[in-house]
Amino acid sequence: MFNPSQLRSALTCAAAALTLGLAFGAPASAQTCAGQTFWKNDSLPDNPSGSLGISLIPGLCEGEGIGSVFNLAPGSPLQKVTQVVCPFGSAGGASGAVALVNVLIYDGVTFSGALNTPTLGPLVFDLGADTGNSMQVTSTALNVFDMTNYDVKVGASGLGNYVVAFQMEFNTNGNCDNGFTSNFFTDNSSPGFFCNPAITPPQTNLMFILGQGWTDASKAMVQGFTLCPLFYAGNWAIRACTEDAGPVNPLQVAVQGSPVAPGGFVNLTFKAPGFQGVPYIAAASLGNSPGINTVYGNVPLNNDPLMQMSFNLPGVFFNFTGVVSPSGESPGIVFVPNNPALTGLSFYVAFITLPPAPAGWGISDSALIAIQ
Repeated sequence: MFNPSQLRSALTCAAAALTLGLAFGAPASAQTCAGQTFWKNDSLPDNPSGSLGISLIPGLCEGEGIGSVFNLAPGSPLQKVTQVVCPFGSAGGASGAVALVNVLIYDGVTFSGALNTPTLGPLVFDLGADTGNSMQVTSTALNVFDMTNYDVKVGASGLGNYVVAFQMEFNTNGNCDNGFTSNFFTDNSSPGFFCNPAITPPQTNLMFILGQGWTDASKAMVQGFTLCPLFYAGNWAIRACTEDAGPVNPLQVAVQGSPVAPGGFVNLTFKAPGFQGVPYIAAASLGNSPGINTVYGNVPLNNDPLMQMSFNLPGVFFNFTGVVSPSGESPGIVFVPNNPALTGLSFYVAFITLPPAPAGWGISDSALIAIQ
């Protein structure tokens, strides 16, 4: 737990970082949004290199996390998140330290009260729960995670912002009692005795503290100690890339029970409002890009061996053909064979509706299923 009893000794690491600067290795630190919208709150260069002043926050323990709030422009279209960046550094700018983190994206956040208590919007992506995987980060760098295949959209909540967050899962570079020599970092290079809103703006940076949950980092307190500015200052060096996502597709595959173990099953709901009484066909595939181009649009599944199996194994892929019910939704199930060799596999499911001509097909988005 982030607690002041171990923060004073850990401040030695942060002070060294402020005095010496941290050296970034260019390959691990590079980020390119390729013409998309680039999001960051920190004051560091877009592609840091050389010696820069930053603040390592050594007191965050395993299970705790960080988040950045990015404000959408009024009236902006839905955004698809294509890339996120996690800041992970070592004391003195050392390279080679590693850790495992979870990636979380929330469609918005609101704040209330004197402590700016955050209430997070819908959780639209959870790397661990959605895929059974973790992100490995290395020091000292801005670690890039490619989101293009996950079809994660933000802006639908109407809250006017979104949150990119990282939760520490496994960090061998220290312990919670004495602090970690490698951990998340901010852009701060200015020591001070008062929490300066110009350096640490409110309602911008979040911190997940065990026993408390999500807090505004500029207001966070532990055992009566305010963390800003002695134990925390600056903006998390979290970044993101997004592109316009277009209107929300009403045809969706809802997944319940993923990740799933071999021998288990996953419940699906094929949601097709407006297509009641219309036949549908679902399929599975190991990939969803480049998909299958048709005159009615791109079906987000690849024509691979798993797709052919999903057409021919009704005992595994149950109710993958049928007629959309009067409610506009129809159930499906994937029964995963009890074969340990399937552990670690991820695949996608999508469906099409087939109304009478001349009406075109309806094409759903794909949904990800992970086997753990």
